[in-house]
Amino acid sequence: MGVGRYWLGCSGWAYGDWVGPFYPSGTPPGEFLGRYARVFRTVEVDSSFYRSPTPFLVRRWASVTPDGFRFSLKVPRDVTHPQKGADGAAALQTFLSGVEPLRSVGKLGPVVLQFPASFRARESPRLLATLQAVPREYLLAVELRHDSWWTPETRRDLEGRGAALVWSVVPDVRPPPWVTADFLYARFIGDRALTRFDRIQRDRQSDLEAMRDLFDREGRSATTVFAYSNNHFMGFGPETTARFSEVLGEPRPDLGAASRVPGQTRLGEDPSRT
Repeated sequence: MGVGRYWLGCSGWAYGDWVGPFYPSGTPPGEFLGRYARVFRTVEVDSSFYRSPTPFLVRRWASVTPDGFRFSLKVPRDVTHPQKGADGAAALQTFLSGVEPLRSVGKLGPVVLQFPASFRARESPRLLATLQAVPREYLLAVELRHDSWWTPETRRDLEGRGAALVWSVVPDVRPPPWVTADFLYARFIGDRALTRFDRIQRDRQSDLEAMRDLFDREGRSATTVFAYSNNHFMGFGPETTARFSEVLGEPRPDLGAASRVPGQTRLGEDPSRT
């Protein structure tokens, strides 16, 4: 998987539709992450948006992934989408405590504040307070989805915290390519029309190339780039990530590695003979 500027992966790993085209037929869900980590060196965790992972679960994630693997996790919605009576400060603390086992072994990538499309710049004091609530030892990315945010004030607030504005590729949203941290964070999201995630079903090559050009033109100063592909973007996250690797001039990940046992270089080979 190598070490370099680009950390490329998928948004999640636990998809039944990947059994067959990515994971071997019959693979139990408990093996998904370990097999995923044979191919990619990072993953974005979406489930943490709905519920903070427990330290027990997070330690298991760390135990089945290799040294150098990175998890990027969404901060729970109780922080970014507060409902009446919700304690956002407590939810954030629970989340940070839960991911500590990853941070302690060097496997924690950015944490992501994903705000709703209804969140607008008139609520900038809440954005600033939330930015300041996340300790600076955590890499922080912020996804905003309303164009009222594209102002010098927003940029200053993000730069002041060293938080990366997420460069999202999602319908009706085009954030400006601001570099507000020493890393970039991109998400290929797509819409919700696709319901099967076992193959590429859309040609989004031009979007992949446009993001590459932004990295090269606007993002040159960033030393690290995290980029994640959602199944909805092209229909099959692993292949989308593989194609983006090629667009960037990076080695194409070996998707077949998820189906082999450790030590095999190709399916059907006896690893004891290698």
